[in-house]
Amino acid sequence: MLNKRPGTIFTAQLRILFCIVLFEFVLFIFSGVSFSFLHGDPFFSLGADPASWIVYGLNIPQFIIGHQWAGLSLDALTILLLLLLIRNPFNNKVALGLLILLFLFYISLMGYLTHRNYQFGFFVVFIPFIFRKDIDKFFAFEGIRYFLLFFYFSAAFLKLSNNSLADPAHFSHMLSTQFTPYFVEANTGLRTSINLYFINHIQVSFALYLSSFLIELIVIAGFFTKRFDKWLAILVLAFHFMSWLIMDIAPFGQAGFICLLFFSKSFKSNFAGKNESH
Repeated sequence: MLNKRPGTIFTAQLRILFCIVLFEFVLFIFSGVSFSFLHGDPFFSLGADPASWIVYGLNIPQFIIGHQWAGLSLDALTILLLLLLIRNPFNNKVALGLLILLFLFYISLMGYLTHRNYQFGFFVVFIPFIFRKDIDKFFAFEGIRYFLLFFYFSAAFLKLSNNSLADPAHFSHMLSTQFTPYFVEANTGLRTSINLYFINHIQVSFALYLSSFLIELIVIAGFFTKRFDKWLAILVLAFHFMSWLIMDIAPFGQAGFICLLFFSKSFKSNFAGKNESH
């Protein structure tokens, strides 16, 4: 059994990945939705997600949101740990700390907004890095990769099951609902103009909706081969950034998670390959 050190190129790739996550968290701070800004006494909606029951039962999110000093401290600690992980991408203890911190942030954000947020990738991305053994890192990455693929493919399946593709005006109606606050506030920016164009041109908006469906559908290719992972990542990122432009649904919190697909081959050669006998 050989136990080679991860290559310098792979180390640099992981540093880029964690820089992306750091950038995402900084954007959360500037957008006013970080730990320190989730301050007040909101209504907590537990819904049907058992992952949140224990955390809420321990009053952890309530304590964080009820004490602004706790939020400020956790924001600072999260940034510090991200910087430490960028310095040493293979420190599993730091990765575990970030997984816990950002999971708490996600749970707290859900309670504050009273609905689930799809952008959970900013804590899931750390799961492969909490393990010490390289082969465990590899298998954890494989599991996360398949979960990511299933997440986007299931969105295509839901579009089929709810028959939304049969209604050419479906996406146009969605856009109108999404931008209601903009219309109420008489916002006349570029994004509103783009939104109005798609609302008034139903066939164009339907073509865009169909394109998003095809992107989510084509992700199924990743279940059979990793050859196209890079292109799948590019397509999904393009889908998210177009959604941001057209629907004002920012991809931050999910971008780093998607970028894991860029490193599929690197994970195998550095974590699985090094455990093979020669």
